[in-house]
Amino acid sequence: MRSLFAALLLFGTLICAPASHASPFAAMEITPLSEKIVAPGFTLAALDGRESNLSDYKGKVMLLNFWATWCAPCLREMPGMENLSQKFRDDEFVVLGISNDQPRYKKRVATFIKRLNLTFPVLLDSDGKVSDDFSVAGIPVSFLIARDGTVLAHVVGEREWDSVEAFELIEYLLRQP
Repeated sequence: MRSLFAALLLFGTLICAPASHASPFAAMEITPLSEKIVAPGFTLAALDGRESNLSDYKGKVMLLNFWATWCAPCLREMPGMENLSQKFRDDEFVVLGISNDQPRYKKRVATFIKRLNLTFPVLLDSDGKVSDDFSVAGIPVSFLIARDGTVLAHVVGEREWDSVEAFELIEYLLRQP
């Protein structure tokens, strides 16, 4: 399953429909996937031990972000993700963070979340299984996921998620069926 997802993700990223400069994806330097790929399902625990499934968010547009406390670019983009989450908190949109920190760093993750006042859900992928399922090779990496659970875009690297361009992209995605 992992290799099929990776192959489809690579194919969808490389063989994409040309984006116009007016595209909300292009404004964020994001290439949408041309192929429909269903996001791999998962169940992960939050810091409080409660489990969450990807399917819990079906019907919502999602920014799924893989990060770790030791990753400087990850840390720089987190406040922007919080602002994005707050701006669209009343809409059918969710930011979901997945920490790749090892289990012994659970307290560090909690401290980091508290220090930045992050209110969006953060799940722990301590064994890296979900990262493997999503073919995450480096971080930060994000996935934009449609209401139906299909991956719209694979975003490698840091972005300014609280920019006008990011807001316009999420507004665009929220208008899609």
